Amino acid sequence: MASNNDLNLEPGTVMSVEAYEKLRDEHIRKKNEEKRAQEEAESRAKKAYEEALPLKNTMRYSEEIAQEICERISAGELLIDICLELSKPTVRRCNQWMRDNPEFGIIFGQSIQDRLNIFEEQVLQIADDMARDFREVVRNGKTVRIVDPEVIARAKLRVDVRFKHLKAGKPQKWGDSTTLITKNDGENPADLSNEELERRLKDMDLKDRIMKAV
Repeated sequence: MASNNDLNLEPGTVMSVEAYEKLRDEHIRKKNEEKRAQEEAESRAKKAYEEALPLKNTMRYSEEIAQEICERISAGELLIDICLELSKPTVRRCNQWMRDNPEFGIIFGQSIQDRLNIFEEQVLQIADDMARDFREVVRNGKTVRIVDPEVIARAKLRVDVRFKHLKAGKPQKWGDSTTLITKNDGENPADLSNEELERRLKDMDLKDRIMKAV
């Protein structure tokens, strides 16, 4: 049974029983249609994937595909998502490609580092994006916008996940230390060039902004 929250109704909303039942039935009908369409799409995708699995598991190394994978990883995508495509090898086969072709493995590792740069920007992008923080509800016959706690919680989770990747992949920059990191223990910040000092200060400022967003 649909709740008032499912129907975007605020507590205390006044409407006739007939209007409420009509709104509820329409909500249930749409949800059932969406669920049925999603199940059918997932079933078709699963069948196509299973049929292509033998070919994906034995796919011969392709420099073109390897390059595409690395480019997409650099742009922020995940290998497990890329390998779901019928034209791509399985994750296991892709790992075998890297073992058999060391150059591919090196470029792939560099792509992972490039993706961390994307994550840095996404953390700020997600934290600053307020477009989806609100939802429309009906209150006393009028449509109003209220804060959506589920969307905010989801955004925080996305930030947290990316931040953990940054701490693991760039510990010097995103570790727990908030001091100016120098290459050597005895290095004096006063000896740094203006360009290097400015770069490190910008890194600290970016980290501070992300820490406040987490």
